[in-house]
Amino acid sequence: MPSLKFLLHPSSYRKVKISSDDDFDKDHLLKQSLDGDQSLSASIDELVDNTSRAKLTQQRLLLLNIIIFMISFLAITTSLLFNFNKSGLFGKELNKLLKLTSESSPILNIIEIPLLTKRINGTLLETEPLSIYRQPPSPEVDAAWNRIQTRNPIPISLSDLLALGKDPSDTAKFPESFGFGPDAYIGKIDVFHQIHCLNMLRMSLRPNFDYYYGSKFPPGVPTNKLHNLHLGHCLQVLLENLMCSGNVDIYTHYWMDAQKHAFPDFNINHKCRDFDAILAWQEENSIPVEKFATVFAPPGQKVHVMSHEFKEAFDWYDADHPDDGIIGGEVA
Repeated sequence: MPSLKFLLHPSSYRKVKISSDDDFDKDHLLKQSLDGDQSLSASIDELVDNTSRAKLTQQRLLLLNIIIFMISFLAITTSLLFNFNKSGLFGKELNKLLKLTSESSPILNIIEIPLLTKRINGTLLETEPLSIYRQPPSPEVDAAWNRIQTRNPIPISLSDLLALGKDPSDTAKFPESFGFGPDAYIGKIDVFHQIHCLNMLRMSLRPNFDYYYGSKFPPGVPTNKLHNLHLGHCLQVLLENLMCSGNVDIYTHYWMDAQKHAFPDFNINHKCRDFDAILAWQEENSIPVEKFATVFAPPGQKVHVMSHEFKEAFDWYDADHPDDGIIGGEVA
């Protein structure tokens, strides 16, 4: 039976000798495989190293760009904040509310002028202590009024002058010897002129007139044209300023036994600019009027030719200024 025969006579096997060439090929292949693995590993390491360096370079560039961006952002932001702060968009602008109701003035950009709630003394009868400004004429009263009606000028810059809408070629300057430079123009703060006009009216009141003008205009001697023009000018200036401010604060009335009709209560609160702050700055920065009196028009400066009436009122016509016959001219 074939199957049994197969079992009874198993196949015989013979050894196959592998030649040395085959061993070489085997070793060679193994070596190539190992070398290939090492080469691949080296390539991978090199690739990883190059990738790491590239990534590190990208990170450094990114970091540098971020730093440059932050520096630029901070510089721009700082500049904007500085400019906005000057214009009042950020931070506190000097006299922001006052500027809304004022024409251009360098004073509003130099000092803070607080707004104060002040109760006005509007009593009809004299009260104790009586205000120095309401007392009868005396050297002490004159000193108090002279302080707040100061005529001392202040220097203003070219930019200040242009902001006022004035022509530099037609505006008087301080000489450079005053130490303000070549473009220091002569200015005065208007409130002090208004107080000067009020003081002019005070001195011309009947109870005060003789004290101030008795020697110049004794009884029976009428006031001259300049004095009358001065009074008229002051009345007009004060009226226009009062109308310009248009104070709409309300005063009320109360009943009293001395009259049947309701009596006005003028003792009311006003929102006031701090006059003391303005006066303190003026006293520290103004030019004494005596020194100002030494300033004259330099050669070549435009000189306005005034009207005959103006010159006559100021007694301009004398031995040094004969009547040149000019009729017309400007009116100051």
